[in-house]
Amino acid sequence: MATARQNARPLGVNTYGYIWSTPAEQCVLRLGELGYREFELVLNPPHLALDEFPSGARAKLRNTMEATGLSVRSLNVPSLDHNLASPMSRMRRYSIDLFVDAIDLAADLGATDVIVVPGRMSPLFAPQPAQREAWMRESLDVLLLHAELRGVTLVLENVPFASFPDAHTLGAFVRSYGSDSLGVCYDAANAHFIGEAPGDGLRALGELVRVVHLSDTRRDAWRHDEVGLGDVPFAQVHDALNDIHFEGACMLEIIAAAPEGAIRRSHHALTAFGFAPAVEATA
Repeated sequence: MATARQNARPLGVNTYGYIWSTPAEQCVLRLGELGYREFELVLNPPHLALDEFPSGARAKLRNTMEATGLSVRSLNVPSLDHNLASPMSRMRRYSIDLFVDAIDLAADLGATDVIVVPGRMSPLFAPQPAQREAWMRESLDVLLLHAELRGVTLVLENVPFASFPDAHTLGAFVRSYGSDSLGVCYDAANAHFIGEAPGDGLRALGELVRVVHLSDTRRDAWRHDEVGLGDVPFAQVHDALNDIHFEGACMLEIIAAAPEGAIRRSHHALTAFGFAPAVEATA
Protein backbone atom coordinates (compact mmCIF):
# COMPACT_ATOMS: atom_id res chain seq x y z
CA MET A 1 0.00 0.00 0.00
CA ALA A 2 2.83 2.41 0.86
CA THR A 3 4.47 1.74 -2.51
CA ALA A 4 1.21 2.44 -4.36
CA ARG A 5 0.83 5.71 -2.46
CA GLN A 6 4.41 6.73 -3.24
CA ASN A 7 3.89 6.01 -6.95
CA ALA A 8 0.50 7.74 -7.17
CA ARG A 9 0.23 10.57 -9.66
CA PRO A 10 0.22 14.10 -8.20
CA LEU A 11 -2.38 16.62 -9.30
CA GLY A 12 -1.96 20.26 -10.18
CA VAL A 13 -4.67 22.88 -10.63
CA ASN A 14 -5.91 24.72 -13.70
CA THR A 15 -7.28 28.08 -12.50
CA TYR A 16 -10.30 28.30 -14.83
CA GLY A 17 -12.73 28.42 -11.92
CA TYR A 18 -11.13 31.65 -10.67
CA ILE A 19 -11.00 33.74 -13.85
CA TRP A 20 -13.75 36.17 -12.82
CA SER A 21 -13.13 36.29 -9.09
CA THR A 22 -9.49 36.05 -8.02
CA PRO A 23 -6.18 37.49 -9.30
CA ALA A 24 -3.68 34.80 -10.27
CA GLU A 25 -1.15 35.55 -7.53
CA GLN A 26 -3.78 35.48 -4.79
CA CYS A 27 -5.26 32.33 -6.29
CA VAL A 28 -2.05 30.26 -6.44
CA LEU A 29 -0.90 31.36 -3.00
CA ARG A 30 -4.20 30.22 -1.51
CA LEU A 31 -4.07 26.91 -3.38
CA GLY A 32 -0.46 26.56 -2.24
CA GLU A 33 -1.72 26.73 1.35
CA LEU A 34 -3.92 23.75 0.50
CA GLY A 35 -0.92 21.74 -0.66
CA TYR A 36 -0.91 22.32 -4.42
CA ARG A 37 2.42 23.01 -6.05
CA GLU A 38 1.95 23.06 -9.83
CA PHE A 39 -0.46 25.23 -11.78
CA GLU A 40 -1.93 25.95 -15.17
CA LEU A 41 -2.82 29.63 -15.25
CA VAL A 42 -5.71 30.75 -17.45
CA LEU A 43 -4.98 33.95 -19.36
CA ASN A 44 -8.14 35.90 -18.67
CA PRO A 45 -8.46 39.36 -17.07
CA PRO A 46 -9.04 40.16 -14.25
CA HIS A 47 -7.47 36.84 -13.18
CA LEU A 48 -4.39 37.12 -15.41
CA ALA A 49 -3.83 39.93 -17.89
CA LEU A 50 -1.49 40.12 -20.87
CA ASP A 51 -1.09 43.70 -22.09
CA GLU A 52 -1.45 45.05 -18.54
CA PHE A 53 1.20 42.70 -17.10
CA PRO A 54 4.65 44.34 -17.49
CA SER A 55 7.96 42.55 -17.10
CA GLY A 56 8.52 43.75 -13.54
CA ALA A 57 5.18 42.36 -12.37
CA ARG A 58 5.87 39.08 -14.18
CA ALA A 59 9.21 38.73 -12.43
CA LYS A 60 7.58 39.49 -9.08
CA LEU A 61 4.94 36.78 -9.56
CA ARG A 62 7.54 34.23 -10.61
CA ASN A 63 9.82 35.09 -7.68
CA THR A 64 6.94 34.96 -5.21
CA MET A 65 5.89 31.54 -6.43
CA GLU A 66 9.41 30.14 -6.45
CA ALA A 67 9.99 31.42 -2.93
CA THR A 68 6.99 29.42 -1.73
CA GLY A 69 7.78 26.27 -3.70
CA LEU A 70 5.14 26.84 -6.40
CA SER A 71 5.48 26.76 -10.18
CA VAL A 72 3.54 27.48 -13.35
CA ARG A 73 3.66 24.42 -15.60
CA SER A 74 1.39 25.71 -18.35
CA LEU A 75 -0.52 28.73 -19.61
CA ASN A 76 -4.01 28.41 -21.09
CA VAL A 77 -5.56 30.95 -23.48
CA PRO A 78 -9.40 30.74 -23.51
CA SER A 79 -10.69 29.77 -26.92
CA LEU A 80 -13.40 32.43 -27.22
CA ASP A 81 -10.79 35.12 -27.91
CA HIS A 82 -9.03 33.60 -30.93
CA ASN A 83 -9.28 31.27 -33.89
CA LEU A 84 -6.03 29.99 -35.37
CA ALA A 85 -7.98 28.12 -38.07
CA SER A 86 -10.29 30.93 -39.10
CA PRO A 87 -11.02 31.30 -42.83
CA MET A 88 -10.38 35.05 -42.32
CA SER A 89 -6.69 35.88 -42.62
CA ARG A 90 -7.02 38.91 -40.34
CA MET A 91 -8.38 36.71 -37.54
CA ARG A 92 -5.52 34.26 -38.00
CA ARG A 93 -3.03 37.14 -37.83
CA TYR A 94 -4.65 38.46 -34.66
CA SER A 95 -4.64 34.98 -33.12
CA ILE A 96 -0.99 34.43 -34.01
CA ASP A 97 -0.04 37.74 -32.38
CA LEU A 98 -2.04 36.80 -29.27
CA PHE A 99 -0.24 33.48 -28.96
CA VAL A 100 3.17 35.02 -29.59
CA ASP A 101 2.52 37.25 -26.58
CA ALA A 102 1.20 34.28 -24.58
CA ILE A 103 4.37 32.31 -25.36
CA ASP A 104 6.44 35.25 -24.09
CA LEU A 105 4.37 35.40 -20.91
CA ALA A 106 4.76 31.66 -20.37
CA ALA A 107 8.53 31.94 -20.74
CA ASP A 108 8.65 34.92 -18.38
CA LEU A 109 6.74 32.95 -15.73
CA GLY A 110 8.89 29.84 -16.18
CA ALA A 111 6.11 27.76 -17.74
CA THR A 112 7.14 24.98 -20.12
CA ASP A 113 3.86 24.64 -22.03
CA VAL A 114 1.18 26.75 -23.68
CA ILE A 115 -2.20 25.09 -24.24
CA VAL A 116 -3.51 25.70 -27.76
CA VAL A 117 -7.08 25.16 -28.94
CA PRO A 118 -6.58 24.32 -32.63
CA GLY A 119 -9.21 26.56 -34.16
CA ARG A 120 -12.95 26.95 -33.75
CA MET A 121 -15.32 25.23 -36.16
CA SER A 122 -19.02 25.99 -36.63
CA PRO A 123 -21.13 23.08 -35.35
CA LEU A 124 -23.73 23.97 -37.99
CA PHE A 125 -21.57 23.91 -41.13
CA ALA A 126 -17.87 23.30 -40.60
CA PRO A 127 -15.28 23.51 -43.39
CA GLN A 128 -13.74 20.36 -44.79
CA PRO A 129 -10.88 18.79 -42.79
CA ALA A 130 -8.32 19.73 -45.46
CA GLN A 131 -9.30 23.40 -45.24
CA ARG A 132 -9.16 23.62 -41.46
CA GLU A 133 -5.83 21.77 -41.41
CA ALA A 134 -4.32 24.17 -43.95
CA TRP A 135 -5.38 27.24 -41.98
CA MET A 136 -4.17 25.73 -38.73
CA ARG A 137 -0.83 24.77 -40.24
CA GLU A 138 -0.33 28.30 -41.57
CA SER A 139 -0.76 29.67 -38.05
CA LEU A 140 1.21 26.98 -36.28
CA ASP A 141 4.23 27.26 -38.57
CA VAL A 142 4.78 30.80 -37.29
CA LEU A 143 4.08 29.99 -33.64
CA LEU A 144 6.39 26.99 -33.52
CA LEU A 145 9.35 29.12 -34.55
CA HIS A 146 8.68 31.54 -31.70
CA ALA A 147 8.00 28.75 -29.20
CA GLU A 148 11.32 27.11 -30.05
CA LEU A 149 13.07 30.45 -29.60
CA ARG A 150 11.56 30.93 -26.12
CA GLY A 151 11.97 27.31 -25.00
CA VAL A 152 8.23 26.70 -24.74
CA THR A 153 6.23 23.70 -26.00
CA LEU A 154 2.86 24.21 -27.69
CA VAL A 155 0.35 21.56 -26.67
CA LEU A 156 -2.77 21.18 -28.80
CA GLU A 157 -5.92 20.24 -26.92
CA ASN A 158 -8.73 17.91 -27.99
CA VAL A 159 -11.74 20.25 -27.92
CA PRO A 160 -15.18 19.25 -29.30
CA PHE A 161 -15.58 22.34 -31.54
CA ALA A 162 -11.95 22.51 -32.72
CA SER A 163 -10.22 21.37 -35.90
CA PHE A 164 -9.09 18.05 -34.42
CA PRO A 165 -11.60 17.01 -31.73
CA ASP A 166 -10.55 13.38 -31.39
CA ALA A 167 -7.32 11.54 -30.65
CA HIS A 168 -6.96 10.13 -34.18
CA THR A 169 -7.10 13.43 -36.07
CA LEU A 170 -5.22 15.36 -33.40
CA GLY A 171 -2.44 12.80 -33.20
CA ALA A 172 -2.05 12.62 -36.96
CA PHE A 173 -1.72 16.40 -37.22
CA VAL A 174 0.82 16.73 -34.40
CA ARG A 175 2.89 13.76 -35.62
CA SER A 176 3.05 15.27 -39.11
CA TYR A 177 5.30 18.00 -37.68
CA GLY A 178 7.72 15.74 -35.85
CA SER A 179 8.67 18.65 -33.60
CA ASP A 180 9.83 18.40 -29.99
CA SER A 181 8.18 21.78 -29.44
CA LEU A 182 4.71 20.42 -30.25
CA GLY A 183 2.66 18.05 -28.13
CA VAL A 184 -0.84 17.30 -26.89
CA CYS A 185 -3.02 18.32 -23.96
CA TYR A 186 -5.56 15.53 -23.49
CA ASP A 187 -8.81 16.53 -21.82
CA ALA A 188 -10.61 13.47 -20.45
CA ALA A 189 -13.99 15.22 -20.16
CA ASN A 190 -13.82 16.54 -23.73
CA ALA A 191 -13.03 13.06 -25.02
CA HIS A 192 -15.82 11.44 -23.03
CA PHE A 193 -18.34 14.04 -24.20
CA ILE A 194 -17.75 13.30 -27.90
CA GLY A 195 -18.00 9.54 -27.31
CA GLU A 196 -14.29 8.73 -27.24
CA ALA A 197 -13.05 6.35 -24.57
CA PRO A 198 -10.37 8.38 -22.76
CA GLY A 199 -8.20 5.33 -22.21
CA ASP A 200 -8.18 4.57 -25.92
CA GLY A 201 -7.46 8.20 -26.78
CA LEU A 202 -4.52 8.39 -24.40
CA ARG A 203 -3.02 5.16 -25.71
CA ALA A 204 -3.41 6.35 -29.31
CA LEU A 205 -1.60 9.61 -28.53
CA GLY A 206 1.05 8.00 -26.36
CA GLU A 207 4.31 9.93 -26.26
CA LEU A 208 2.67 13.13 -27.56
CA VAL A 209 0.76 13.76 -24.31
CA ARG A 210 2.36 16.38 -22.05
CA VAL A 211 -0.61 17.69 -20.06
CA VAL A 212 -3.85 15.99 -18.99
CA HIS A 213 -6.99 17.86 -17.91
CA LEU A 214 -9.30 16.17 -15.42
CA SER A 215 -12.91 17.11 -14.74
CA ASP A 216 -16.28 15.40 -14.98
CA THR A 217 -19.07 15.48 -17.56
CA ARG A 218 -21.83 13.41 -19.07
CA ARG A 219 -22.28 12.71 -22.75
CA ASP A 220 -25.58 14.57 -22.97
CA ALA A 221 -24.17 17.87 -21.66
CA TRP A 222 -20.63 19.21 -22.05
CA ARG A 223 -19.34 20.18 -18.63
CA HIS A 224 -16.15 20.55 -16.58
CA ASP A 225 -17.77 19.65 -13.27
CA GLU A 226 -16.27 18.38 -10.08
CA VAL A 227 -15.49 14.68 -10.09
CA GLY A 228 -18.56 12.62 -9.20
CA LEU A 229 -21.14 14.80 -10.95
CA GLY A 230 -20.65 13.05 -14.31
CA ASP A 231 -19.58 9.66 -15.58
CA VAL A 232 -16.04 10.06 -16.95
CA PRO A 233 -14.22 6.69 -16.44
CA PHE A 234 -11.30 7.94 -14.35
CA ALA A 235 -9.99 4.45 -13.55
CA GLN A 236 -9.56 3.97 -17.31
CA VAL A 237 -7.70 7.28 -17.52
CA HIS A 238 -5.26 6.35 -14.77
CA ASP A 239 -4.59 2.90 -16.25
CA ALA A 240 -3.89 4.43 -19.66
CA LEU A 241 -1.47 6.97 -18.17
CA ASN A 242 0.47 4.07 -16.68
CA ASP A 243 0.41 2.21 -20.00
CA ILE A 244 1.91 5.15 -21.92
CA HIS A 245 4.45 5.85 -19.15
CA PHE A 246 3.12 9.37 -18.77
CA GLU A 247 5.46 11.75 -16.94
CA GLY A 248 3.71 15.04 -17.62
CA ALA A 249 1.26 17.11 -15.58
CA CYS A 250 -2.27 16.14 -14.53
CA MET A 251 -4.36 19.25 -13.93
CA LEU A 252 -7.72 19.52 -12.20
CA GLU A 253 -9.75 21.77 -14.51
CA ILE A 254 -12.86 22.24 -12.42
CA ILE A 255 -15.36 24.99 -13.23
CA ALA A 256 -17.67 25.75 -10.32
CA ALA A 257 -19.23 28.72 -8.56
CA ALA A 258 -17.21 27.83 -5.45
CA PRO A 259 -14.08 26.33 -7.00
CA GLU A 260 -12.01 25.65 -3.89
CA GLY A 261 -14.44 23.15 -2.42
CA ALA A 262 -15.09 21.55 -5.80
CA ILE A 263 -11.35 21.14 -6.40
CA ARG A 264 -10.79 19.58 -2.99
CA ARG A 265 -13.70 17.16 -3.34
CA SER A 266 -12.56 16.22 -6.85
CA HIS A 267 -9.04 15.58 -5.63
CA HIS A 268 -10.30 13.38 -2.82
CA ALA A 269 -12.48 11.41 -5.25
CA LEU A 270 -9.59 10.85 -7.65
CA THR A 271 -7.39 9.30 -4.98
CA ALA A 272 -9.65 6.24 -5.21
CA PHE A 273 -8.47 5.80 -8.81
CA GLY A 274 -4.75 5.98 -8.02
CA PHE A 275 -4.03 9.71 -8.03
CA ALA A 276 -2.03 11.11 -5.13
CA PRO A 277 -3.66 13.02 -2.29
CA ALA A 278 -2.65 16.64 -1.88
CA VAL A 279 0.57 17.26 0.00
CA GLU A 280 -0.50 19.45 2.87
CA ALA A 281 1.40 22.71 3.18
CA THR A 282 3.72 23.08 6.12
CA ALA A 283 3.08 25.82 8.63
